[in-house]
Amino acid sequence: MNTVSEKVEKNAQTLGKDDLEMKRILVAVDLSPHSERTATYAANFAKSFGASITLAHVLDIEPVRTLNANETATEEKRHNAERKLGELVLKIRETYPNCDMWFRTGDPAEQITTLARDLDADLIITASHHPGFLTRLFGWDQAPRILHRAHCPVLVYHEGIE
Repeated sequence: MNTVSEKVEKNAQTLGKDDLEMKRILVAVDLSPHSERTATYAANFAKSFGASITLAHVLDIEPVRTLNANETATEEKRHNAERKLGELVLKIRETYPNCDMWFRTGDPAEQITTLARDLDADLIITASHHPGFLTRLFGWDQAPRILHRAHCPVLVYHEGIE
């Protein structure tokens, strides 16, 4: 047997469930019903490892239009997204209390992967939304973009057609 084969065989024999350590899981959510199911899946997944989960939402900045003197469209959108993220965290905490949240603005894939690095996440869980031709063409589905930028493993939650 050659040296490489011996090392692979020895590693396979000694690698067990306890060797796969998950301490922190980052869950990218877009606040859609599908991402709510992704967060629930992530909480159940984290339970099996005793890991903490962080739900993160990134608001993609758009040009600002003024609604009135006190609030811009972006501020209103941000306020609503932060409220929905808080509600989702409370819902997840009902079944898995080891959950927190982050809210960021900017490019979603870039912000999620930067946050994963900052938090020293062991895994990123994100959803994929059955993208059509235009979605793939213009890069609107964030899962592949996150996958290509991430420093850690990425699990893409995908369920039947919605």
